[in-house]
Order: sequence, then structure tokens, then C-alpha cells
Amino acid sequence: MSDPSRYDEFGFYAPLPMDRAARREPGADFPTGPEIGSALPAVCLPDQQGQLVDIRQHCGSRRAIVVFHRSAYW
Repeated sequence: MSDPSRYDEFGFYAPLPMDRAARREPGADFPTGPEIGSALPAVCLPDQQGQLVDIRQHCGSRRAIVVFHRSAYW
């Protein structure tokens, strides 16, 4: 893990060399999701054990934040 080409500018290590050949920037009209404060659409997602969780049923009238994290470096 000493190959400097495998670290990004934030110090995150990647299993493959860090290059941008396969990456591209999203277009200016790239959707980022619902507006802050808007209702979350009906969603069922797997939890860490693989069981489906209905977000609306699980949260009820309480508020929630759902974060989708693809990787440390895009």
C-alpha cells in the first residue's frame, strides 16, 4: 500500500491506481434528489442483514435522513 498512485488528494487508498480515464463529470442538469424538506418517495431498501425496510412504515411521522454513499472517491 505504498504506491502513491493509489491515493487520492484526501489520502483515501484505492485498490486500483487513481486515474480519471473512466470518469466523467455529470452534466449541468444532473439530478441530485428531492429538495431539502420534501417528502421522501415510497422506498423499500435492504438493511445490513438484507431485509427490506419500508422507509415510510419504519419512520412513521418522524423525520429521517437517508444517505446513499457509493464510495470514498468518485
